[in-house]
Amino acid sequence: MAKIAGAQMYTVRDYTKTPEELNASLKKIKEMGYTTFQASGLWHVPVAELAAMSRALDLKIVLTHTPYDRFVNDLDGVIKDHHDLGCGIAGIGGLPPQYRSADGYVAFASEFTKIADELGKNGLKFSYHNHHWEFQKYDGKLGLEILAEQTSPENFLFTLDTYWVQAGGADPATWIRKLKGRIDAIHFKDMTIIDSQQIMTEVLEGNLQWPDIFAACEEAGVKWYLVERDAGPTDAFDSLRISYDNLKKAGFQ
Repeated sequence: MAKIAGAQMYTVRDYTKTPEELNASLKKIKEMGYTTFQASGLWHVPVAELAAMSRALDLKIVLTHTPYDRFVNDLDGVIKDHHDLGCGIAGIGGLPPQYRSADGYVAFASEFTKIADELGKNGLKFSYHNHHWEFQKYDGKLGLEILAEQTSPENFLFTLDTYWVQAGGADPATWIRKLKGRIDAIHFKDMTIIDSQQIMTEVLEGNLQWPDIFAACEEAGVKWYLVERDAGPTDAFDSLRISYDNLKKAGFQ
């Protein structure tokens, strides 16, 4: 299977505030070599316009981050939007604060199992994006373990974020293997240390163990590899370019 490197548009969120800015930003990532992207923080742009931009540039939308309230209060609209975008995975960017407890993880899993099943009936999948707080233990069990155990692999997927797994004190490759078959899309993000602080950096520029991560992804059946950097000293577009060039040298497309 080809290893396709995509861009997580959250990286360049400061340059997507209008349809015109978004279109210019998409052109830039296309020129870098990216052929896929994640639509994150783009719901202010009309879906029809976003779909038209992606088609015109031959860029495939493989995943979204969709607000919690829309999943809960406008699921029919979420389904329609994803069909209009040609995007098969509706993702959430993180666990809402009210669920960050042992009982909260169970409640979220129950609520979103129903949502994921409804998405599944409509040809879509749900995907949960982790941060570091999922690696807090509750009676000896990690929050991420609770989510995985309390949900069905069929429609409830995980967008594992390599940086945040590491920041949580866990090993990204280990968790990729644990969630085998449940990671259609992954966030590639590296970690380095500057002045004693953990800093996000470009893929293959930091200290994560990428050969093992790459091998685990292939074993787990990952389809979409999305480059992201939330913040850092490098210009956001330069960051995406550096990561793409590094991944291309490592055998990605």
